[in-house]
Amino acid sequence: MNRKAAKKLIPLFSIIALILASLSCTIDLNSKDDTLNQTQTAIASQQTALANQSGGVNATITAQQATIDAAAAAQATVMAGQQEPPSDLAATQMALAVAETAAAMQTAPVMMETPLSTEPPPPPADLEARMKTASILVYEDIVVDPTETQYVKKTLDSMGLRYKWDGNAVGWLKSDMLAGGPNGQPWDLVILAIEARGDVSGEYFEYLNDVLNQGTSVILEAWHLDDISEGAISPILAKCGVMVYPYVPKTGTVNDVVIWPISGVRHPVLLEPNSGMTFTKARDTWLWSFDLGSQMALTGQGDAVLLLGTNATEPYQDGVLAVCMGGQLILQTFSSHSFPYQVMYPLWENYIYNALKVRFSGGG
Repeated sequence: MNRKAAKKLIPLFSIIALILASLSCTIDLNSKDDTLNQTQTAIASQQTALANQSGGVNATITAQQATIDAAAAAQATVMAGQQEPPSDLAATQMALAVAETAAAMQTAPVMMETPLSTEPPPPPADLEARMKTASILVYEDIVVDPTETQYVKKTLDSMGLRYKWDGNAVGWLKSDMLAGGPNGQPWDLVILAIEARGDVSGEYFEYLNDVLNQGTSVILEAWHLDDISEGAISPILAKCGVMVYPYVPKTGTVNDVVIWPISGVRHPVLLEPNSGMTFTKARDTWLWSFDLGSQMALTGQGDAVLLLGTNATEPYQDGVLAVCMGGQLILQTFSSHSFPYQVMYPLWENYIYNALKVRFSGGG
């Protein structure tokens, strides 16, 4: 019991002590007036003390009043000239009143005054420490081009995170997705960076859907969704709430590659831990293919939010980055290597940070 609560109980103990003291003496009928005056004075004193206490405890006040009422009733009986009960009966009655008061105090909730904390709230479950122990599976097929930096791998290394890196080995990818992470447990995060104009489709998205159903967070970069949207990826797109269509250059210049944050949309994936990102410094890496990826439009069936697009003022279509399923799925339909690593590193760090945050908070 803290000091403030103890102070609030002192008036009750004072009353109990007063009652017990009076029981220890023989009641003198000739001193009825003096006894009543003393009791009334004590009651008034205790009521005044209670009134002067700020933030009083409701249960304590109720218990104190019960004791006061019992004492007043006993004194009123004597003053009315009724036959005084035997001393042992009077003592028993008073003891019962005291016991009832104590019981009321023990069972009633005590509302303590709690000072407001000025300390900032702690980070969610020590996210930084938990990220260090996360089980992460990575497929990054840009490894086929030795002239290009592996953006995902380099970002994970910069963040100091451990991961299972399958490169572009689809056999390893299949095995790892089916087997799960360490000890067969679901992966905390699966990253599929499908960019090298290869052929990851069909059954791999069935495995990916199973991974999502296990609660694993997923970051999916896939340039070819407009070509395969009716296949095994379809359930994921439907659950997310997006439809896809081609992202075709209009002029064949690097200006076609530029993308923009959607105006008015504020989302952790664009704000934590990095903010103020821009995507106007583009590369012509994939212009030769005349296919810059896919664009997305919202269907209204899921909870998808478009974060980046080819039109900054269009929140419902022309998107190239979406977040859905409560943040469990981050879906990028443009190619990372259409921009320098300096541009994409902060975005990939945000992807990984927020995907793990959702995973560890139980949001996925």
